[in-house]
Amino acid sequence: MSMPIWNTARLAAVAVGFAALASCATLNKEECQAANWLELGRQDGAAGRSPGHIDAHRRACSEHKLPVDQSQWQIGWEEGIRHYCTAENGLLQGREGRSYAHSCPPELKSEFENAYFVAKAVYDARLSRDRLALDLQTKIRELRDAKTPEERRRIEIAIDDIRLQMRRADDRLRDAERDYDRYVFGRR
Repeated sequence: MSMPIWNTARLAAVAVGFAALASCATLNKEECQAANWLELGRQDGAAGRSPGHIDAHRRACSEHKLPVDQSQWQIGWEEGIRHYCTAENGLLQGREGRSYAHSCPPELKSEFENAYFVAKAVYDARLSRDRLALDLQTKIRELRDAKTPEERRRIEIAIDDIRLQMRRADDRLRDAERDYDRYVFGRR
């Protein structure tokens, strides 16, 4: 199934935006000079950033020939990541469809990831179903504007296909929600 042009354009714009953000320095000169590396590490850990995120700070500060206190950052990161890598936060991150940098240490990884992936499955299934609903609306509009019987038939076939895909997407969403409920209520 092809993606509508406006969806493709929107996805391309989002990808360009993420690429632009990724190339930005994490800190400017003043921030490098005034950095409380312990607190910055806590913030980075609490945001779920990987331990390698210090390299982005190092690159940003090296542009200004300023040092990074990696040991203080690491102490803060280890504290912050413990706040991030909880089952409750895994559920929240997954339900909101946020990406996960696989940053949880081994002793916290299982608890966070089990919660994250069960919640993310619901988010993904809902997103898939919603995209199909938009595709269906588009095809229905196209059907109203169809000029020839052949065009109408081609669009009707596409509509039938989307409806079938929506039934499958509804099933996946129902299964994901059931798994989510089992996870949440099984933890109590």
